[in-house]
Amino acid sequence: MIRTRIRPAVRAAAGIAAVVALAAGCGSGTDEGQEVPVGEPGIEQDEQDASDQGGASGEEGASDEDGSSDEREGADGSSDSGDEGTTDTVEALPGDADLATETLPVTAEDAWDIALEATGGGEVRSIEIDDHDGSWEWEIEIQLDGEEHELDIDATTGEVTDHDREADDDREPAVDITSPMTYQEAIEIALGEQDGRVEGWELDSDDGRIEYTIDIEREDGEDVEVEVDVETGETRIDD
Repeated sequence: MIRTRIRPAVRAAAGIAAVVALAAGCGSGTDEGQEVPVGEPGIEQDEQDASDQGGASGEEGASDEDGSSDEREGADGSSDSGDEGTTDTVEALPGDADLATETLPVTAEDAWDIALEATGGGEVRSIEIDDHDGSWEWEIEIQLDGEEHELDIDATTGEVTDHDREADDDREPAVDITSPMTYQEAIEIALGEQDGRVEGWELDSDDGRIEYTIDIEREDGEDVEVEVDVETGETRIDD
């Protein structure tokens, strides 16, 4: 009788244990089930990280595009620099130019300053413009410290092509292309005496008298020199 009672009790205990175990298993399953959602945000975070990395890569790509744009700008800049480095070519006057109506690239005033800078000062004793085989050239004489400087200056480029000096105590008066008479005024006076093309002129002194000599080519091809006194405006024609 005692054994018969024990077996139902054992079965009941076993049943209770089974229920407890099942409950524990369900609880464990619930915990594991809860771990899965915990893991999912991690996956989503990884995907978000990957997305962020992709976005950063995209931004780098945009930066590269900007960089290539900068390179294009740099190429344009170098092209612009090349344009700035290009110098304009000065056109020389033809040998048959008329100095009464046309202006040389290097004017008398320019040549005057270039000559005085080359010598370091002094007094200009004469200045002349003439055409040498199709090339216009200034010839200027300057007196400085007992020396006479003779300079040739290209009337197109301003280059001093020749500079000679020698001892000379000549006391000839200094000349001035601005006072008391300009070379433009002298040319106008000369053309009033003789028509033609002005092919050159000179300002110097002769026996203490300062005068312009205007070289004029007449229509018949003959050359005429018209001398103009800077003080009185009187003229003399030498043909």
